[in-house]
Amino acid sequence: MIFYPLSLAVLAIWLVLILRRLDDGFVLAIALLPFGMFAALALPALGGLSIIASSLVAALTGGLVIVASLLGRGAPVLTASTLVLGFYAAYAAFSAVVLVRLFAGQFEVFTLARSMKGVQINPFFSSVPVPLRPGSSNISQSFYILLSFLVFLTFKDSLRRRGIAWGDRALVMAGTLNIVLALMDMARLDPILAQVRTATYALANEQTMGGFARVIGGYSEPSAFGGASAAFFAYFTAAFIGRRRGRDLALGAGNGLCTIAALSATGLFAMGVVGLMILVGALPSILRPQQRLVVIGSIVGICLFLAGTCLLLAFTPLPDLAASLFERIFLAKAESSSGIERKAWALSGFAAFRETWGLGAGAGSLRSNGLVAVLLGSVGLPGTLALATFLWLAVGRSWRGAEAGTFQAARAGVVAMLAAAGLSGTSPDPGLLMITFCAIACAIREHPDVATPARAEARPLPGRRAGHGRTA
Repeated sequence: MIFYPLSLAVLAIWLVLILRRLDDGFVLAIALLPFGMFAALALPALGGLSIIASSLVAALTGGLVIVASLLGRGAPVLTASTLVLGFYAAYAAFSAVVLVRLFAGQFEVFTLARSMKGVQINPFFSSVPVPLRPGSSNISQSFYILLSFLVFLTFKDSLRRRGIAWGDRALVMAGTLNIVLALMDMARLDPILAQVRTATYALANEQTMGGFARVIGGYSEPSAFGGASAAFFAYFTAAFIGRRRGRDLALGAGNGLCTIAALSATGLFAMGVVGLMILVGALPSILRPQQRLVVIGSIVGICLFLAGTCLLLAFTPLPDLAASLFERIFLAKAESSSGIERKAWALSGFAAFRETWGLGAGAGSLRSNGLVAVLLGSVGLPGTLALATFLWLAVGRSWRGAEAGTFQAARAGVVAMLAAAGLSGTSPDPGLLMITFCAIACAIREHPDVATPARAEARPLPGRRAGHGRTA
């Protein structure tokens, strides 16, 4: 096991937080989400598996919350969304342990291990198909999916106790740090960023497009950074429309610029989808007769924007530059080596779905592309239906009660992540950021009194005397 030195500082901060209030460990886990390449430790015995710092902190906090509940803190409330996600996690683990062995050797897949040797079937990409077999990726993917369930179960219950504003503040910290890391990447502070780029992923921080350097922030590649930035853009932009707070507007705009700076088809597509959704949802409130000042301000803003756009088009080479970037990012993507490789991955996922009679080859058994192909190939029809049901229960229906603005923001964040995963997703794990959005949405819907923070509890941590630490 390899333990990175900076992880000690993270664990020290985590320890201080949980000694104050146990649930505050989740705040640190969410704040660390933009550090997508910051591994707390690596496990060479499991194929070099990297445990990301945010995942480690979330696992430790969730585990302690469960222990505290067993010692009298109060068990988390089980709802329909929790049970459905629990079924999805259980089936994913079952598929990774049983199904991959049941179908082993019966057909070929593209594995998650880049170092796998085999016959190259296409000169345009390096991925090679090999017979299906169990591997370390089955363990890692099962761990992350089970972690997603643990975080949803415990974090949603903490939101019920602490109030939605507490969870929103954690996302504000994450959105702010995402912008800071992007600025550091733009400034080429690679020696500093190297301290938080410790995962064993391939680092793609030298890519350019149209003469522009692609920004990756705290992630390993532009696609991952663009997708996460689009999700933060969606959350804070929708939050601003619902709550009219300048902080949300600044964070939405900042993360929107981060999405553009990544020059990633994944991020830009997600940003476009969620931007259209937010615009359509906001039009009725903007055009209400009783909000005349809002209407006037909107008209003036649109006129200024159109005038500025016309000036840019008339007196700058922006049209040619934008057309060139659009062609490179979207139109030529399918014909690029990356596009051809991802198409092969997607077809492999659908083939695995057919070969396993719809059961799936197992979480972590194959590399596919696109959310539908990934889910069907990995966890089959049962897992796909379970995850779809969970998402419907979380954000599928609108909410008009208390904290409606925050609910719409969480819903927009989920839509952005689904759009990104639908285009370039490679894992059946929902991810901690999506789980955070879903937990907030479900807490609002399932516990209407969550808008008012509960009174801080004075119970000490298990094993500590009263007065030396509290949980909440």
